[in-house]
Amino acid sequence: MILDFINNLINENFPTSSSSNDDCENLEAGKVYDDTSGGTLSDRFSLHVVPVDEKNNLFINRISYNTQTNAYYENGILSNKYLKKWAEGTYQWDNIKLKIEYDWKKIYLARVPDTEKRTPFNEIMNDDGEISWKFDYRIGSYIINSLILRLSFGTFDNSASVQWFIKPLPTMKNPDPGWKLIQVNTSGQNVNEIVDVSQFVKDEYGFILQVRLSGGDESPIKWQKSQLFRQNFSVLDKNLETENDETFGLDVNVELKPDVIVDPLIKLSDLDDSTRDFVIHYEFSADDYQIISSSSSLDNEIDKEETDKEKIDKEETDKEETDKEEIDKEPKDLHVHSKLLSNHFSKLLKSKMGESQDKSITLNDSDISYESLEIILNYLYTGKLPIINSYDNWITLLCDASKFFIPTLVQRCEKELRSYLNHDNLNDVKTIANEYGAEQLLRYCDNFEPPLSQQLIETS
Repeated sequence: MILDFINNLINENFPTSSSSNDDCENLEAGKVYDDTSGGTLSDRFSLHVVPVDEKNNLFINRISYNTQTNAYYENGILSNKYLKKWAEGTYQWDNIKLKIEYDWKKIYLARVPDTEKRTPFNEIMNDDGEISWKFDYRIGSYIINSLILRLSFGTFDNSASVQWFIKPLPTMKNPDPGWKLIQVNTSGQNVNEIVDVSQFVKDEYGFILQVRLSGGDESPIKWQKSQLFRQNFSVLDKNLETENDETFGLDVNVELKPDVIVDPLIKLSDLDDSTRDFVIHYEFSADDYQIISSSSSLDNEIDKEETDKEKIDKEETDKEETDKEEIDKEPKDLHVHSKLLSNHFSKLLKSKMGESQDKSITLNDSDISYESLEIILNYLYTGKLPIINSYDNWITLLCDASKFFIPTLVQRCEKELRSYLNHDNLNDVKTIANEYGAEQLLRYCDNFEPPLSQQLIETS
């Protein structure tokens, strides 16, 4: 039984290098708090995001690797293996193998010994080893707030090296991000250090973490001089029951937030009909009437070629429609609460009213369309919006919400506009977001995923 366990642990049936991991066995993830996918690990496995207790708009995701069990765990759940075998969770890897020192009872990842390589020795161009892990939270609409890593490794002669690098995922603002060296205290043979690398990935959708093993004095055991995640090995202790500083050789703690946060609308009390003390007088511009008049004149010219009966019928129909349109364009008085407006319309009220104590204001089409005004007032009273299925209407509402200083409505528009973005309208939306102070939408434009063709060019 013990021999079977050791063989299963070591004989992973992976090739000596991998860039796509297509040969890895398909394993199910262990159960987590919910089934909602907040991201992906190495483009293949769902990452599950957990809300932080008593903190709004903050979430966590944690992936940890234990060498002795040769398994990944998610969100601190030790009772279920998230993924079995180290290579399953990797994005790319080359020249790495799980090794056991039976005499010292140690287990770790290291480079593949020359004696185990299938490639003839004289054809080996690079004896370095490399692993990378990719974390992508774009699918869940999360961006990184902070990133804390626990990195455990060892070097056993002066020329051996283990280096860690990180880079954010490609975006329109940074389509070809470069690797950044993670500074780690390498004094001593064994390193087990917690590192804050938030500065490299804050407000990004994801990142790639990479480790490179290299160097070592020339000898048959050169491969052994740089090691990852070295832990005690015991076939009798295969399950994790407790967590301490030695439990995980790699521990990735990601704190996340939504890419667009919508704050709750602050509702005021005592807003009943009896306390409506302010009047918005809305006047439609003369252009509306001119359009109607021009339309009628054009119709009259066409009518000259029609029969008298057709002409009479059409004139009656046109008159009914014109009368209806003119009624709709009559000035309107909207009775509202001044304390509701003072929180949002303050700049406009000041510019329109000056020092006047009159409890009314006159608006027209040059200030805001009547339709937008109705939507905004209804939102301020109820927190609800009508069904809006048009990109142009969302853009208009965003501009009006910004003009009237309604930040929560701006946020609602930002969130909805994400689904309308594409590479054709991206620059236009970015210009509007910049002009109207929609900072979250502007960041979303900057972080928009580049076209695949551009990514291929940048990486070639």
